[in-house]
This record gives sequence, structure tokens and C-alpha cells, in this order.
Amino acid sequence: MNLRFLLDEHYPATLVMRLTARGVDTVGILGDRPNLLGAPDAAVLRQSALEGRVVVTEDVSTFPAAIRAVPDHVGVVFARSLVFQRTPAGLARIENALAALALDPPSGLGTQPVIWWLASHVP
Repeated sequence: MNLRFLLDEHYPATLVMRLTARGVDTVGILGDRPNLLGAPDAAVLRQSALEGRVVVTEDVSTFPAAIRAVPDHVGVVFARSLVFQRTPAGLARIENALAALALDPPSGLGTQPVIWWLASHVP
């Protein structure tokens, strides 16, 4: 099973392009889903579930409420902003981590409501 990602609005379209170039099925709110820009987290999670996509977000303080409101999703990946900063180095780090996750996902991620914390040790 290949993971399909929906990147939350804090991630630039360039990250989507870089992951797509690596063969990872990725769309982002910026550029691909402008109707979700500024939408509540629950709306983002509902749309991702309809598309069979795992949400990637750094909203660790607010997104859990969406997870409770939308229990029938296919996964959420949390990426801590202190580890995966939106700097060139941080974006390269999250790109590598998501590409690695897409190659070797935990059981159920992408098909079940699995919550995953992106590993910070990926170069």
C-alpha cells in the first residue's frame, strides 16, 4: 500500500513538488486544496479521509480535537515544528522523513485511524 499525503497549510508547495518528484503521492493545502486554506482542522481531516490521504501537520496542540471529531480517518502524522522547522534544512529533513515513512509505513497508516509521530532522527 502506498501512502498518500495531504500536507497541512503550513507546508509550502515546494515540499509537495519535492515529495512528488520522489514518487510520493502528495498534495498540499497550499496550491492543491485552496478551499481548505484557513478551514477548521476537522474539515481538513474529513477531506483527507474522503481522498484516502494521511494528514501531515505540525498542529500538535489543536489537531487532536479534530481527531476526536472525525474518528473515521486514515491517519495523521504529527511533525514537531521544533524538529522539522520550515527552513531549508528543516524542509529537507521532513521531506526525507516522509519519503522514508512512505516506503515503510507502520501497520494501518493510510487505511485506519493511526496517529504517528514523525521520527526526528532521519537526516
